[in-house]
Amino acid sequence: MKQTTANTGNGLISYQYIRSTLIASLTLAALVGGSDAFACASCGCTLSTDWGSQGVSTKAGWSYDLSDNYINQNTLIYGNSKPSADFIRTLYANNTEVETFTATQTITNAFAYNSDSWGISFQIPFLIRTHGTNGVTADPVNPGSDYGANYVSSARAGIGDIRVVGHYSGLFEDKTSGLILGFKFATGETGADFSGGAATGQLGISLDPGLQLGTGSTDVIVGAYTSGTVSTYGWFVQGTVQHAVSPLATEANGTTYRPGDSYLLNTGIRYAGFGAAVNPMLQININHREYDQGTGVATDPFTGSPISGGNLVYLSPGATVRLGGGTSVYGFVQLPIYQNVGSLQLVPAYTATIGIHQSID
Repeated sequence: MKQTTANTGNGLISYQYIRSTLIASLTLAALVGGSDAFACASCGCTLSTDWGSQGVSTKAGWSYDLSDNYINQNTLIYGNSKPSADFIRTLYANNTEVETFTATQTITNAFAYNSDSWGISFQIPFLIRTHGTNGVTADPVNPGSDYGANYVSSARAGIGDIRVVGHYSGLFEDKTSGLILGFKFATGETGADFSGGAATGQLGISLDPGLQLGTGSTDVIVGAYTSGTVSTYGWFVQGTVQHAVSPLATEANGTTYRPGDSYLLNTGIRYAGFGAAVNPMLQININHREYDQGTGVATDPFTGSPISGGNLVYLSPGATVRLGGGTSVYGFVQLPIYQNVGSLQLVPAYTATIGIHQSID
């Protein structure tokens, strides 16, 4: 609704450190100097499962990856803290929408081809998203202000925005560093209305652009990565920037919308002391999201700033397990350690991801 990751010897450790520090510094510079494509800062998964960029051995040829990511945004925060009950009542009294939850399950099919120094991945997401909010009725002229009296909901499922992402690791002889270039295409649905609660049987009560299955924009994704090993530990640093290159898109209801730029920095370590079969991992995921743009973006009734964007930091423990025959499975839980969003937004208590990866001979 409108409101709201080579193998290196000890002699190369210093060289690897300098190189990784340089790339990480460039990425952080982008984070600070800049201003996942959703209306809310925490709607998208920030976890890295790009094993090639993490220094995990990637067999040349085709591979298939199936992942299932679940995010249940059911906690309201205003900036970086929970709003008081009095604040919520003030919002209702001003006919302001207050969201109750957004639950998103994203099942991604990814087909990839890797050679000695380059690779390309085709990522096709299928989204199942339910959403509920209070504060607006089927009659926009008479919205009312009682909690729960004007609850509306939506439930959508379908293909989201498809991505094609390539990487090149021929910058250095050891091939542990590389560049990322990709595109996100506007293949997901953008014109859905609310369908439940007070909106049952009604048309024209539009779902927020950022809560649609697609953003309506074509985005470019650029980044870099590096990785290495120290004793029985492997590490990686990966940074990307996603920018919508298409102009402001006109939605089905006549509003315009373009998602804000997303700056993502992932870093992590894995432990190889258990052998090749089991690798525990720990990631830190940092996401800075700029404000969305357009008439479809709601503004804060008190500050006038867009209700979008923010800064998120997640600690993500997990593991990969090799089953043999080119098959491995993985699982991660993302735990928020810092959340600061633009105005009033829903955030999750955790994000869960499981997946299976298969090399194809």
